[in-house]
Amino acid sequence: MPFALATDHLDVPGFAGCTVADLLAFGVPQPDVLAALKARLKRDIDDQAESLRLKLITPGSGQAMEYQEAYSQAQAVLTATGTVKPADYPMLAATIGVDFDPDTGKPATDVLGVARSVKAAYEAYLEAGAAIRGVRLGAKVEIEAASDVDLALAVFSAIAWPSFG
Repeated sequence: MPFALATDHLDVPGFAGCTVADLLAFGVPQPDVLAALKARLKRDIDDQAESLRLKLITPGSGQAMEYQEAYSQAQAVLTATGTVKPADYPMLAATIGVDFDPDTGKPATDVLGVARSVKAAYEAYLEAGAAIRGVRLGAKVEIEAASDVDLALAVFSAIAWPSFG
């Protein structure tokens, strides 16, 4: 997935809004430019990773808590012995008839079906999230190890983000 390379507005004191080329032309020492560029590229990598994650999930810390609670309830339902009551699993009960049960391919008719749906969504996101995390952290390590501006830019330009749907 292509992302724009943002090398403007590097954080170099006294040179706000300058590009790498401008900074070097003004005589800013290459190590200072490289340090600012690395910081910027690593922030851009985090932003790109978040952009990819948001294609798969809804943003917000409250939403994350909802996902976490739904998954916790799904695990409890899927490991329960005996009858489960919808009232005991309110996050799951809320989407009976809305979530699709992966076993039937139809709207879930009970909390067990919703639990299977939540588990399937969690597993799909876990795989995607791990792929994003691996690329994100690997690229940041490579950028930090770059010995010059051109190498840091080359690493950034070569990032191969996973694609989803």
